[in-house]
Amino acid sequence: MRTPTLQYLYLQKPLLSLLLIAALSVCWIFKGEFYTPEEPKEASVAAAMIEKGDWILPQSYADEVSHTPPFSHWLTAVFSLPQGEVTPLTSRLPSAIAFVCLVGFCFLFYGGRTIREQDAFLMVLIMITCFELHRAAMTAQADMLLTTWIVLGLFSLFRWEEMKGLKSFPCEVPVLLGCAVLTKGLEGVILPLLIFAAYLFLLKYNWKKIAGKLSLIFVLSLILPAIWYLLVYQRDQEALSLIWRENFGSFWKSGHEHSFWYHFQTAIIGFIPWSIFLFFTLFGFRYHFRILPAKMLWKKILKMEKIKLFSLVSILVVFVFYCIPSCKKSVHLMPAYPFIAYYIAQFILYATEYKKNVTKAFGFFTGILGVLIAVVVLLTVITHLVKPEQLFGFIACEHLSAIIGTVWSSFTSFEIAYLFLFCSLVLLLIILFNHLRKKNNIKILYSTIFVYWGMFLIVDGIFLPAYKNGESVKPFAETVESYVGEKEKIYVLDNPEKYKNMYGMNFYLHNRFLNFEKELPEAGFFLIGNKDFEKFYPLYESDYTFQLEVESPKENNDAGQIIQLYSIRKN
Repeated sequence: MRTPTLQYLYLQKPLLSLLLIAALSVCWIFKGEFYTPEEPKEASVAAAMIEKGDWILPQSYADEVSHTPPFSHWLTAVFSLPQGEVTPLTSRLPSAIAFVCLVGFCFLFYGGRTIREQDAFLMVLIMITCFELHRAAMTAQADMLLTTWIVLGLFSLFRWEEMKGLKSFPCEVPVLLGCAVLTKGLEGVILPLLIFAAYLFLLKYNWKKIAGKLSLIFVLSLILPAIWYLLVYQRDQEALSLIWRENFGSFWKSGHEHSFWYHFQTAIIGFIPWSIFLFFTLFGFRYHFRILPAKMLWKKILKMEKIKLFSLVSILVVFVFYCIPSCKKSVHLMPAYPFIAYYIAQFILYATEYKKNVTKAFGFFTGILGVLIAVVVLLTVITHLVKPEQLFGFIACEHLSAIIGTVWSSFTSFEIAYLFLFCSLVLLLIILFNHLRKKNNIKILYSTIFVYWGMFLIVDGIFLPAYKNGESVKPFAETVESYVGEKEKIYVLDNPEKYKNMYGMNFYLHNRFLNFEKELPEAGFFLIGNKDFEKFYPLYESDYTFQLEVESPKENNDAGQIIQLYSIRKN
């Protein structure tokens, strides 16, 4: 039997090798506590489902109900059932699994078509190593899950037209898009159907046929979500109204407001390091821009291969769809990322074949960056020969210096995994520099990709968990619990428009918060941020006596304030 070397896996088992690489790239999701409000907010909903047995409309923060559909919470709860509690690992697992599935289906979709399998292989490697998809795959939020449902739905719609010419009916599509709606709201069905409608229009299908077919898919896609909405309606009509406003109205609501060009900027950042490669091509290509007449441009678009036309339409519709509202987030563009990666892969292969100096320069740049990271890990994390303040003393930015201090103060003990990650990066760097010396461009390209992948593993396995643990409110939550006890009631303010909700504290204190303004207790403990207390205290100073018991040692990402615990007594 042949030994399964890396080259054998690439040539004979490309799907298996990509799935393995993708799985390894998210293997550190278990490391690092929650350090921002978003992750524990989602995790607390799943925890409430397990603790209270309410899988329809659980209360997770005082009397707050989740404003988002529950599919990602259901998955988190299911993954948490064997151990009986939600952890950072189980809450991040749905995103990680969705990412690995997305990678596999993208390769199957593009690799089995007219493009070369190498193009599809490189495209998926670009997806694995681009910043935005990798970040989303490592977090306990619904964005990666939503992206996977939408992209798989689009693939199924494309196959329906390509193989059957819209005849029969794609039964899997309403299921996929229904799951997308149950994950994040109506955008999960509206966006993919808009993309497919635009694609069919370019293929010159009759608009009545397009409207009829897609209307049926739209209606059937809402059956699964409608069951949940109906159950919510039976429980609490006011909650349903709020959920509807948050999911449908969130597309237009204030908050995260940015200009039209915001998504173009986030796409550049989101595709790091490959946007850096594209920057390198500015010095290796002679670009000649010629504005084609609209009629000629339209003819060129219509003559494109179907797979290329579909990818282009997907990119353009996603950009337009999310550039119109003022509310914009970088994760909105993720459904377009596989299609953008498809075009980037083809351009990179062209540059590798015909503009060899670009690939060499980018490989050398990557190698130098990898060497710097390896040296930092060796000197500060593994051998402790140099203190961080000695290595980074030149940094004038106080915020960055504080982050570096937080990271290194969290390294309490040596782990064998640190040495393994360091040796892996060193090995990948040796391979890269060896290929740079031999001037084999395609091998330089793949070596460069794996060096970036190795750097991602270093950051995810060493630096990011240390930063998360240093910024997490878990230690202070344990202090509060030891002070208050397990049975005492803790009151908070549940008015996010006026005060900051402390979702991290709520998660680590096991969903035990009560709404102060609703309960108006005779006595108990009260948790609040110091800045919010300044606004709150004048409203109740005549009714209550507040005694400060303990406060967090510093401001944190959970509330952006110093968190204070008060004992309270009604006058």
